[in-house]
Amino acid sequence: MRIIVLISRVITGLVFIFSGFVKSVDPVGTQIKFGDYFGAMGIEFLMPYALFFSFLLNAAEFIIGLMLIFNVFSKLTSWSAFILLMIFTPLTLWLAVANPVSDCGCFGDAIPLTNWQTFWKNVIFLIFVLIFLIYEKKYALRVKLKKSLIISGIIAFAAFAFQFYNYYNLPIIDFRPFKVGVNIKEASEIPEDAEQDVYETTLYYKNLKTGESQKFTIDNIPYEDTLNWAYDTTITELIKKGYEPPIYDFFLSDINGFDQTDRILNNKDVSFIIVMHDIKGAIIKVKEKLYKVSEYAKKENIIFWCFTSSESSEIEKYRDIIPENIMICTGDYKMLKTLVRSNPGFVILKNAVILNKYHYINIPDIQELDKIKGTAANLTEY
Repeated sequence: MRIIVLISRVITGLVFIFSGFVKSVDPVGTQIKFGDYFGAMGIEFLMPYALFFSFLLNAAEFIIGLMLIFNVFSKLTSWSAFILLMIFTPLTLWLAVANPVSDCGCFGDAIPLTNWQTFWKNVIFLIFVLIFLIYEKKYALRVKLKKSLIISGIIAFAAFAFQFYNYYNLPIIDFRPFKVGVNIKEASEIPEDAEQDVYETTLYYKNLKTGESQKFTIDNIPYEDTLNWAYDTTITELIKKGYEPPIYDFFLSDINGFDQTDRILNNKDVSFIIVMHDIKGAIIKVKEKLYKVSEYAKKENIIFWCFTSSESSEIEKYRDIIPENIMICTGDYKMLKTLVRSNPGFVILKNAVILNKYHYINIPDIQELDKIKGTAANLTEY
């Protein structure tokens, strides 16, 4: 039994570490997922605290995982893992049945899982946790209190410090489709032989004698029997998801509503993009740098875009602050947040390929931009 307890504890610890790590790499991604949850549950008042919950959950998983591996405070850690799984197992069952959110985000963007896969994963690990929780007292190794406190303190500090680093820079590992080196145009294409979505259409007709509605497939509808049946309603459901390209929502239009997507992606020269998910919260942070980069872009004949998801009224308030040579385009908020986590963020594009991305505090100076432009000019494959 000792071996079973050890294996259960180690496997559970490794999964907790992996889950906490891949989410800690991108705490904003977990923030977005919490926002999806809050919206689906009708508790939107918690939206402002989504980032706080993100940091807390990511750190908790990482800390619990490492403490399980090092067998530190085994009773407390075992109960913490149990409580966490007891919260998320019923939650993921609800997600699997109701399907208000397509991906629970338990492994961030690293390994997307369906809600049913996530639920059964939680059930399996709940069994593992119960095994070492029940036998913890009998088989647990005892680590001295002082040593346990030191190890726990180091783990906790590392868990939060790692997240803060990724939040105040960009994720050190990019699991999202808009990673550096990706050709957005190619990543948005659907192959000719790709599997298509499969829908099922059900029509409901009301029985004129009983008043009850009955469902029919499109092949056997009683449309000719008007004495007994009257059309009620039609429901079309997606029963099988077809191929979805890695990037499926990259659409940008100018402030007049004209599509600029092709123009953005078909530019064979270097172009600059300042991404402001929210102009109001972003423009002040980057105003000085923005003027310097825009002057450089004007001098070097570089197209400079501003992507935002702000409403037109908000854009109009700050239009005078944004240099004239920067063309403003609007796009989906989640797409822009996926493109670059920082608000604002800076992206360098060439022939639809993402050459580099920057947090606003790391936007390159003129000398760096000169080097980047020179290097990009030699990249003939782009």
